Amino acid sequence: MASLESVLVAGLVHLFFRFALYITPQSTLLTPGPTLPTIIVGVAILDLIYDYRIVPLSMYKRARGIKYICECFVAILFLEVGMLIFWQTIEHLVYLIAKMLLLEMDIVSLDYYYRHETFIIGSFTLPISLGILVLVSRITNHFKMLSRRYMSPQTHVYLRLDNTVRFLRHTDRYKNIRFREAFEKYNSTGNDPKRRSVWVKYFQNYT
Repeated sequence: MASLESVLVAGLVHLFFRFALYITPQSTLLTPGPTLPTIIVGVAILDLIYDYRIVPLSMYKRARGIKYICECFVAILFLEVGMLIFWQTIEHLVYLIAKMLLLEMDIVSLDYYYRHETFIIGSFTLPISLGILVLVSRITNHFKMLSRRYMSPQTHVYLRLDNTVRFLRHTDRYKNIRFREAFEKYNSTGNDPKRRSVWVKYFQNYT
């Protein structure tokens, strides 16, 4: 995997060139539309870059600073190629096809199209960019890892509580009427997500 630092640097450099300095490549592919789909595709490309080793293994034997510098240059190169060749081509093709279909088939009037061109083109490019992001996230599995990171502690607590209940059922203290009442309270809540907190409060009152 590429280092997170190099990926972040590549993203910041791209944003700095594009929005801070207003540097855009001279190209005949002038495509109207919102900026949000471009940002989404940029995030997807950065996620893909982060998932792969982008420098030779020999670079890992060199000083860490040299490795990071090389990774930054390669990450910037991949990001710019992905944005300027891959996404810009797709975006322009979508623009041409959408414009041709909408105007040639008289779905919208010419005046309405040019007054709402940005919104119309965005309604086509935004779903495509989201589809690219979902596809990349399924390849890299990073979003699932993030969800597991934040959801797993709660799941572990629930599992430990269930295991505690099973353990206490086989102890001598289960013969105590207060413990049996606590277990009945726990079971009566069924699959209610709040049953653990209710059971814990009820159980503590009897211990």
